[in-house]
Amino acid sequence: MVNINEIEKYQVINAPISVEEIKTLWGANYFTSEKIISFRINLNEYNEIFSNKIEGFFEKLKTKMPTLYEHHCSVGKKGGFFQRMQEGTLLGHIMEHLAIEIQTLAGMNVGFGKTRETKIKGAYNVVFRFFDEVAGIYAGKAAINLINSIILNQEFDLAEIIKNLIEIRETRLLGPSTQAIVDEAIRRDIPVIRLDKYNLVQLGTGKFRKIIRATIAETTSLLAVETTDDKYITTQILHDAGIPVPETILTENLEKVFNFHAKLNKPIIIKPAQGYQGKRVSIDLNTPEAITNAFNWAKEFDEEIIAQEDILGGTYRLLIIDFKYAATVRLIPAYIVGDGINTIKQLIDKLNAESSREIGDKGILTKLEIEEDTLKIIELKNYTIETILPNSEIIYLKNSGNMRLGASSIDVTDIVHPENIAIAERAAKIMNLNVAGVDILSQNIKISMLQNSGKIIEINSAPDFRMHIKPTMGTPRYVQRNYISMIFPKNATTQIPIISITGSYGKSLLLKTLYNALKNKNLKVGMLSRKGLFVDDTVIKNTDATLNVDNVNLLLKEPNLDVAILETTLESILNYGLGYENAHFGIVLNIDSKKPDYYMYDHMRDIDDVAYAKSVVAEQVKDKGYTILNADNDIILNMKKRVYSNCILFSTTPHNKEMRRHIAKDGLPAVTIENNNIIYYDQRLPISIININEILKKTENQPPYFKESLLVAVAVLYNMEFEVEEIRKILIA
Repeated sequence: MVNINEIEKYQVINAPISVEEIKTLWGANYFTSEKIISFRINLNEYNEIFSNKIEGFFEKLKTKMPTLYEHHCSVGKKGGFFQRMQEGTLLGHIMEHLAIEIQTLAGMNVGFGKTRETKIKGAYNVVFRFFDEVAGIYAGKAAINLINSIILNQEFDLAEIIKNLIEIRETRLLGPSTQAIVDEAIRRDIPVIRLDKYNLVQLGTGKFRKIIRATIAETTSLLAVETTDDKYITTQILHDAGIPVPETILTENLEKVFNFHAKLNKPIIIKPAQGYQGKRVSIDLNTPEAITNAFNWAKEFDEEIIAQEDILGGTYRLLIIDFKYAATVRLIPAYIVGDGINTIKQLIDKLNAESSREIGDKGILTKLEIEEDTLKIIELKNYTIETILPNSEIIYLKNSGNMRLGASSIDVTDIVHPENIAIAERAAKIMNLNVAGVDILSQNIKISMLQNSGKIIEINSAPDFRMHIKPTMGTPRYVQRNYISMIFPKNATTQIPIISITGSYGKSLLLKTLYNALKNKNLKVGMLSRKGLFVDDTVIKNTDATLNVDNVNLLLKEPNLDVAILETTLESILNYGLGYENAHFGIVLNIDSKKPDYYMYDHMRDIDDVAYAKSVVAEQVKDKGYTILNADNDIILNMKKRVYSNCILFSTTPHNKEMRRHIAKDGLPAVTIENNNIIYYDQRLPISIININEILKKTENQPPYFKESLLVAVAVLYNMEFEVEEIRKILIA
């Protein structure tokens, strides 16, 4: 087992290429709408030295990583990146492709990267997508080290790097069931926030949020989970309710097991009372010697053991979601078939070499691990792993159909007898488990359990969805859809409005106006600004809250919040990313080309670069949301071309040509000042909000951006369904 903490300490060979800064940008940013890792590197003496001028570099890299042939690069076809290297490209560009490919080789196909020159000679920002932050940073460091090792003619163990990345993937990425749920949530435009490094996830935001852990929902009864974890008690509860279950005893006494076996006069199984994943389960026990050995082996794991009648038939997993039937698979433990030539170990190696099998649980099937249960099964057959298995003999290598142990699944959803479905649904209701995996042993699932002596042997909380979504054989069942529909029924609201504001001036006034207006509507409002982080009248942080993307998540995780207002600065966009997926309102107030702070950042050479960065706020808006742009500023107005949401233009000049065209030709919304009245245009209909003199007479020496902030406030409040009179009173106040 690789130590993740040690992986995080992995060092860069800082020569000849050196790393000046590593940062993570969460959400849309200057480079892309995706989350990315950014490496600021310096090529030093290799600046302007192209790959075709470094002796042997291309050949060595091609030998070390031939899979780079798959990269099209700007050439647009396989082998394109190799062509670029042969023609000559800079090492920063090569690092970008290596960081992507190293992650891909570990099963994380991130598929995006960019390399951009900075204002400092020889310094470049290399950015690339990641699935996991630790994996992304590790891959970036490894990419640098691979380049440096080739130049310095040093050894580089790529296999070790990939092995470590696979360990990161299996340890830190969401499990397949959780990932499927998350993917379905994203497909339905439901925001997702990961809450820990395991499978605790928030779906939705603010007061609409729902928390899940793997396939356990926040509505799942804790008592039900704890009860079903106790297999003996579960069996007794189901038995008392008339559900078909195997005869079972719980004991610490071997003599009672002998008596139980004698009473049944048929084979039994023995397993630890608190076992899991088939741990130390022994089946088909029918002699005193076998029973004794199995009893002692299980007792090493748990003082109490369960003895149970052994039911003939295959194992079927019926999935129940929201107490309703969703899908069924037949589970087949991993097995090998002898050929009279290969040893058991060699046959297992062949099994694990199948392309569908991967380390961990992220693939269709899991590689089989030879551990104590497998060795015990082999031993009971008087074999060792070095035994040549006779031709056609089959050995099942696990006593469990658990997919994590290498089992396979066959979808049989459509052939399950209706009475079996009804019994499984009733069992889940009896246990009060709204998401349940009901395991049935049956000789034929097409026939009612009541007719063929089938039995429920287990009910599982947090059932695995992988076996249904990606069965080894049969029709995939997208059960994650059932799950999301349980959490968020049709037409349920899933997220609070996000109002994101950027601009050179006037943000604070607009923030304050909207904050007070929404509070007066009895809404619980969260606000993030340079002055701090606020929830209603409570100060959460009293320092600049725009400089940490975690603060955005903090607001969106607030369980009673109705709306979030965010001040989005250039610095936060460049250094941290937006921190949210899409806003409901994206506002670009103004841009001052003479503001010196803008030009201290990488890539900010002129006002066009600044506008390009700030346009992220305009673009990352929901399709049915509103992007609000200043029509008096040509560079802001130009952002309209990249906007896919409803676009509202505002202008302090009533005769602004672009705004008038926007209103007249397209019938799109706008807000302006005409004859001292603030007018909002809704589908070409002018709606008078307030005479601006009613506001100005109460204020003196207002800056130029004062009117811009008022116009935007009107646009936001109008589209949040405030009545005109309400807006008027707010602006006067």
